[in-house]
Amino acid sequence: MTSTPASAGSAPGAVMIEARGVEKWYPNGFHALRGVDLSVHQGEVVVIMGPSGSGKSTFIRTFNALEDFQKGSIWVDGMELTDDVRNIDAIRQEVGMVFQQFNLFPHLTVLENLTLAPVLVRKRSKAVVERQALELLERVGIAEQAHKHPGQLSGGQQQRVAIARSLCMEPRIMLFDEPTSALDPEMVQEVLEVMQELAREGMTMVVVTHEVRFARQVASRVVLMADGQVVEMAAPDQFFTNPRHERSRQFLRQIA
Repeated sequence: MTSTPASAGSAPGAVMIEARGVEKWYPNGFHALRGVDLSVHQGEVVVIMGPSGSGKSTFIRTFNALEDFQKGSIWVDGMELTDDVRNIDAIRQEVGMVFQQFNLFPHLTVLENLTLAPVLVRKRSKAVVERQALELLERVGIAEQAHKHPGQLSGGQQQRVAIARSLCMEPRIMLFDEPTSALDPEMVQEVLEVMQELAREGMTMVVVTHEVRFARQVASRVVLMADGQVVEMAAPDQFFTNPRHERSRQFLRQIA
């Protein structure tokens, strides 16, 4: 890439993530990403869908170096992602991530799970962070669970804790890797409601999910990936009612 994408702080709608020609091979020779391009602007919610093995989770995990890549370039919030540890740490401080599994520390209380990283990584005052953490738990609807341990919570509650923990780091971008796939059906909506509220507040989000209703209601754009490539990218109305590609129509028939 010859020019630096605009910094997210430069103007509303500025580029927050810029991926160009991203290629990834695993050591066994599997070609997981095949020249993937994607731009995500400030305040957008980009939903990535696709069949299992399409590369969608691998792709968003490259944005904060949880997966490496061999060709192409990725810029996050005006910083080019390199293999320099300091560069990776700087980018990870701007990017929150919520996984399929909650990844909470079982021996810590909910409040301790939220405050650990801001105090240790961002070197912020514990008292200030605790106040913010309690406000975030209120925001996601589980303030009364602050002093419980994760094992005492339902799956939906644990995932809302995981979202609040990411927000406690004050990220500029949130990544969600199939955040409802490990939940019982009755718990899915409570997590999606938190994500919808974040979208309404203008958080920049990239979401890997099969939740069609969420994509229809919240997404700025829907991206379909298959075989390590972007097949189609469109506004939700177009994608779900009049997709251009047969591969998209096939996928939608399978999840209908």
